[in-house]
Amino acid sequence: MRKTDFIFITKLLEQKAGWNFDESQYFIVDKKISNFIREKGFASVEDLVAELKLGQPALISQVVESLAMSDTSFFRDYDVFARFEKSVLPELRENNRSSKKLRFWSLGCASGQETYSIAMIVRNTILGLGEWDVDIIGTDISSAAIAKAQKGLYSTLEVQMGMNARDILNNFHKEGDQWMVNDDLHNMVEFRRYNMIEKISVLEKFDVIFCRNVLRFFTPEQQRVLVARIYEQHAPGGVLYLGRGEKVEGLEDYYDKISGYQCVYQVKNIAQKPSLRMSPEEIKELGGEIPSFVRPQALLDKRPLASQSLKKN
Repeated sequence: MRKTDFIFITKLLEQKAGWNFDESQYFIVDKKISNFIREKGFASVEDLVAELKLGQPALISQVVESLAMSDTSFFRDYDVFARFEKSVLPELRENNRSSKKLRFWSLGCASGQETYSIAMIVRNTILGLGEWDVDIIGTDISSAAIAKAQKGLYSTLEVQMGMNARDILNNFHKEGDQWMVNDDLHNMVEFRRYNMIEKISVLEKFDVIFCRNVLRFFTPEQQRVLVARIYEQHAPGGVLYLGRGEKVEGLEDYYDKISGYQCVYQVKNIAQKPSLRMSPEEIKELGGEIPSFVRPQALLDKRPLASQSLKKN
């Protein structure tokens, strides 16, 4: 791919999706564009760029979606999910026993593995789940990824990435040579296409938002805008999961880093803001590790929670 074509495509990606690809990601862009022109039958990158310059919305959308980063797996970074199960959900469960509402958003969900991982933990942690009103929503810019997530059908390799044989048999059933998510999990989740640079509104707020390894692809200016938008969708005391070691501009304006872990943050400006440090006794109970979330008292306050729906403004 010529440098001029690379610059044109990356400028298009920034304009349409907010992504910030520089020359260090040349080979990533080149590989994905090469796959796209083979799949769509273009003779060359030059021919594709010529068509893109005509401004065809459908083609532009297809190219943007083809460049979406979709590296995912079930229970990716397993310790993150283990601590989520041990720490966040027990507090939310106790806090919401009267309302029996819980709201989770997997933002940048790719083909759905993260969203289904959240659902598995919720199902296994919340006793009497049928009495609860639980929303688990996954969104992604890629229509193809959302279609795959909605179907819930994965290859043997995909289900083996993050799950052992018992987990697979408890949550999936065979369909030919692939594995289909069981109905109880499938009914817990909802998937929608969503471009993060578009504004949204929610009816209620989310208790937990997973936005892992997504914001790092945006410009610093876009990161600040997106962090503010995510904050607006969070319930008071809500928890935000980013990627391990992910650096995001403007995060400190809206969130406090939770002591003891790199990728978990809590909404600022809550009444009676709690200490997020654990006692030695609590650390010992969890095997000597400081968990990602440490019982903020704000979660014990009675309050309305999370979102039943996402709407574009």
